[in-house]
This record gives sequence, C-alpha cells and structure tokens, in this order.
Amino acid sequence: MQLDSAIILENNLLVVELYADRPIIKGYRYKPNDEKMTGAGKDGVLVINNMPTPWNQFDIKIEKSMSGANYNISLPKCNLSFDMNFTLKDNILAIELKNIQDPKKYLKTISWKNLPILVCDNTEYNFWRLSTGEPDSTSGGKMWMRELGGQIKSSEIENTPFPVIYGSIYHPDKLCVFVHSSYPLFPLTHQITPEKHYAISLNTYQYRVRDQIMPPLKAQVVFLKDENGDGKSDLSDYCLWLNHQIPDGDSIYHNSIWYKIFLDLPATGVRTTFSQAQEIIEAIYNVTDGLPQIVYLVGWQYEGHDTGYPAMDKVNEHIGGREALLQLVKASKELFNTIISYHNNIDDAYPEYEAWDNTIIGDCGNISHCLDAESGKIYKRLTDMMETVPVEKTIHFDNARITSGVASKNIGIMEELECGLRPIIEFMRRHGITVTTEGQNGIPIDCSPIFQGLWHYDPPMTTAQIWHRKIMGGGWGDHTGPQSRFELGLGSSIHQDFSYLPIDRESLGDEIWDKYFHWFDRPSGLTLSFVKDWDEIVDRIYRGTLLYHFYLEHEMTNFQRVPDGVRIEYDNKEIVVENANNHLRVTWGDVIIADDDDRFIPCGNAIYAYSLAGSECDWILPERFRVKELQVFTLSKNGKGAPPDYKLEKDRIHLKLEPRIPVLLLLASEIS
Repeated sequence: MQLDSAIILENNLLVVELYADRPIIKGYRYKPNDEKMTGAGKDGVLVINNMPTPWNQFDIKIEKSMSGANYNISLPKCNLSFDMNFTLKDNILAIELKNIQDPKKYLKTISWKNLPILVCDNTEYNFWRLSTGEPDSTSGGKMWMRELGGQIKSSEIENTPFPVIYGSIYHPDKLCVFVHSSYPLFPLTHQITPEKHYAISLNTYQYRVRDQIMPPLKAQVVFLKDENGDGKSDLSDYCLWLNHQIPDGDSIYHNSIWYKIFLDLPATGVRTTFSQAQEIIEAIYNVTDGLPQIVYLVGWQYEGHDTGYPAMDKVNEHIGGREALLQLVKASKELFNTIISYHNNIDDAYPEYEAWDNTIIGDCGNISHCLDAESGKIYKRLTDMMETVPVEKTIHFDNARITSGVASKNIGIMEELECGLRPIIEFMRRHGITVTTEGQNGIPIDCSPIFQGLWHYDPPMTTAQIWHRKIMGGGWGDHTGPQSRFELGLGSSIHQDFSYLPIDRESLGDEIWDKYFHWFDRPSGLTLSFVKDWDEIVDRIYRGTLLYHFYLEHEMTNFQRVPDGVRIEYDNKEIVVENANNHLRVTWGDVIIADDDDRFIPCGNAIYAYSLAGSECDWILPERFRVKELQVFTLSKNGKGAPPDYKLEKDRIHLKLEPRIPVLLLLASEIS
C-alpha cells in the first residue's frame, strides 16, 4: 500500500488510506491476516443535483485527528458546504456526510460517480445482495424482493452498478466485508466490474424530500472475521451483525398467537359474525391454556371486506353492528387474554364509494401516501376509525405501497416513504399503536423501522436471520395450501384467515365460486373454517406458532442452507434446528423440542406437547422441570381434560400422545 501523499488512519486492526486532497478512500489493510482491499481512483467525481462537478470547483479543508479525518467541502458558486468525516474505531471505518450549509436551498442530491468505497479484486470471494425487481405494473408498481449471490469469478460482469438494500462479500478463510448505510432507499450499489472486481459504492443521497431535510448520511465499512463464533467468515456473520443494529420489535408480538378472522365478503355472504368470532377466540384460548392472542378482524367495516375504502368509520351491520363488536372487544380482553384489532387497507380506494377522493390518487390508481398525509386526510380517516371502534396497541394495514407516486408532482418512492408512509406510522405510534402488514409485499426497503410484523414471509429466506425478533410473524410457504413439515419447522405464525363457516366451492356453490374465485384452483378453502378445519387450526398453532415462539426467546446466531433444507443455530449452538430432506429435528442441549411432527415445547412454567400422528416415547425435561412435581392435562376447545398415560422420572417423562390431542405439562409449584 502506497502511503505517500495520503492521510493514514490506523489502529490495532485496520489501516485506512485516504487521499490527502479529496474525501476518497484509497485502500484498506486488515492487520490480523494482512488482507488488502482498495477504494477509488482519482477519476471519480461528486455529482451535485445530477451534475458531475470537477474537484477543482470545490474548496477542501482537512483536519486530521488521532482516529479520523474531516474534509470540509465548499462549492462557492452555489454557497454550499458540507463535511465528509472519516473515523476509525476497531474494525469499522465510519463515514458521515454532515453539517450541510445550504442557505439558498440549492442542494437536492449528492451522488458519487466512479467513487466506490470498497473494491475487492480477489475473485475467490463470494458475494450476496438483497435487492428488488423492476416495478410490477400489474400490482401498482410493487418491487418484489430478490437475492443474488455466488462466487465473483464465476459470476457475470455488470456494466452498471446495481442498487441494493443489503449486501456483503465474504471468504470463509479470510473476511466478511461490507458497507452499511443509514439511507433508507437502495442505500448502496454493488457491481462486478469488467475487470472482475467487486465494487461497493454509496448510492444517491437525496437531501431534500419535498419540504423535508433528510438526516445526515452515515455509512460504515465493516471488516468481520467471525461474528458468530463458528470459525468462518460468511454470510451468516453479516446477517447477525445487521440484526444487532436493528432494535427489537414490539414485545406484544413475541408470544401472542396472532391471526385474522374473516367475517364478511359481499361475494360470499357472512362467514363469521362477531359472536361466532368470540367462539373461535374462546376455543383457541382453551386449547392453548390461555396464551395471549391478537386477532385482526377482516370485513368489519361497511358491507364487508374491501368495502367503503378509503373510509373506515362504519361498522358492518351484517355481522352484528357496533354494539356486538364492542361486546366482542370487552369479552376478549377480560376473559380470553385477547386484543381485538382490525385488518384495514390504506392503499386502496374505489370510485363507487362515497369517500372516494381523486385528489389523493397516485399514478398507479392507488392512494398516494404522500398526498394523503400532506393533505391531512389520512389522519382524519384514522381518527374517525378510532372514534368508531376501540383500537389498542396494534393494527394491520394490509397494503402499504410506496410506489404509488405522482410523476407530474415529483412524488416518487422517497416522497411516498418519507412524506407519506413514515408519518402515518408515526401518527399511529403516538396513539400507542404499532402496525403489522401483509408482507414485504413489494416495498423496496428494510421494513423494520416501519412495521412490527408480517402476515406472510415473502422476502428471501436468507433474511430470516436479519429480521429475527425485529419483524415478527410471517408464515412460510403457501398460506392457502397445507403447511409442509419444512415450513412449520422454520417457525411460522398463522397466515391463513380463520372463518366460522368455510369459504370453498362446496359451501358457496359452483356459480359463485367460478365467478369470484376462478383464480383459486385448489380443493381447499380460502380460509380455515372453525366448523370444518378445527384440527388443522390446532395443528398450525402447535407445530408452527408455538415453535416460532420458542425460537423468538433466543438469538439466531447461524443460518446455513444445506442440501434440501436449512440448518439454523440459536444461542451459539445451544439450540440446533436441522430441517432438511423432509425431516425436522430441533434440540436444546439434550432436550428434543421437535422431532418431525412431534413437539415438546417449553413456554414459561409450562411445556406444550403434541403429535400429529400420535407417539409414545420418553422426553427429556428441560432443566427447570427436572425433579419437580408436574401436573399433566390434555387440552381441547373446551379447556383442560384428563391426562394421557404418562410416567414421570427425575429428568424425563414417558408420554403417550394421541393424534392431534395437545398435552400441557405444568410445574405444580407455580399453579395458582
């Protein structure tokens, strides 16, 4: 590494070389294994408001300290100045663009043309990136998440940089290296250059978003040797590091069984009344011995599901009306440990309804959140809803695009996010309410600062480690088909609506089914019916949801794809999930938590046991249950029942499980 005419930052792990006359990184050396990487050459330029600006037009003053360097950069002709600050600490070079002085309000964007922050020329490194596809015109411009990875030397070159949400390069024997940025929308670009180098750059920073000023841009160049202690430097180290940067999500989603109850759709008629919803809630309360629930009601408003939008201020009379809803909320909270909330849609609006408002509609035909928030109309609608029905702690916004912009008004994705969706979410938070949504669902950002939970888990599977305990819930796989052993073994919240009556061809008849549901070509129903599919409901809870709750109590420290499946470790191998070749085994030390379709899941002072096909075997008890008196019950929709055959020993229990009959083991000393 050439050190002449340079600014050198150095500690016991890293040496970073900066150019002495401009805020550009020239190179790095990671001392523990002498691994070297480069930065940019001198041919790159800053791009101000889409105009490449030669370096000789800037006045640059540099201040050097023991651990950093600050470049004060001014563009006199525009009366613009800002700082680029570089600080070295341990294994991280921190970069911050700050102190922007722009009295003429000239600055809109800053870009870095041919100025990568990090370049790797070792083609033996692997890469991984999380990004999206192009806007989908059939779904209101949604941008569906995609992942791409491989070894640099065997991957195709890219003529232009590719915008990414997250991404890293790694070599198991050397390093995991990446750039992390605070910018919310495609913060970085990655590129396999024609020279087969891997270049990571900052993407365009939009400083002004409508009348808002974005926070200072912060980025970190991070060198990881082994974050999770498995002796390798790989993608899991990167995902775990990212996970540590994201605050934990709202704890109410950690141990609640949360699901939707489908009430009414005009095409199908009433499928569940408010009183029937209470029957479902009570049954699940009983079959889980009172575990907390969160229930989102679908079709609670106007004439049923998707009716009345954009308004949300009238309770559906077909299913009991407002008084019946209030009774359901009260009984659920007082008797069944359940929060009642609502499935709403803040994206969709329909001209046939009285509340239709063309002034808030974006180019894709959906509501522009930016226009809606700036006009104040969304806050009026949400306030009207909260004055009509009680809303406590949580709500579900089923669609939440940020791609319904208005080109003629310069409203794009950033405007939809920063001036629309984010202020709406903050409005709900000020009312003590956090928000869940349908899925990543074509939203081209890390959703963890916005949403606390997902209904479906539709991002790439690799991201499970990034968002473990950060964005809760999200069922795996096809929510309208039978859940596979693999999907349930990953830990899955319930992501198919429940209803009292079925919604299928048999119950609705061929004419209605073919008219409204011709797109659904499976014999199973759209929902899980309480009167028809109770066993399947219990199965989803015990094989999927309770296992997921167990996982949420622990840190996911390693996630690896293996042939035909995955291997996941929690708490540094204390818990191991082997889920491959249609076999599932979850161990917690010497305790078996899951064995194919059998479960033995500790939860507080209880253990929940379950078998899909029935079993008879010894189960080793978790440590706190050993040499203790236990009370054993079967559970059903009616509550506790007679115990199964069992024999308790010091550290284990011999237990006979009948097919699909849950069993509860309780510490006798903790039973009130």
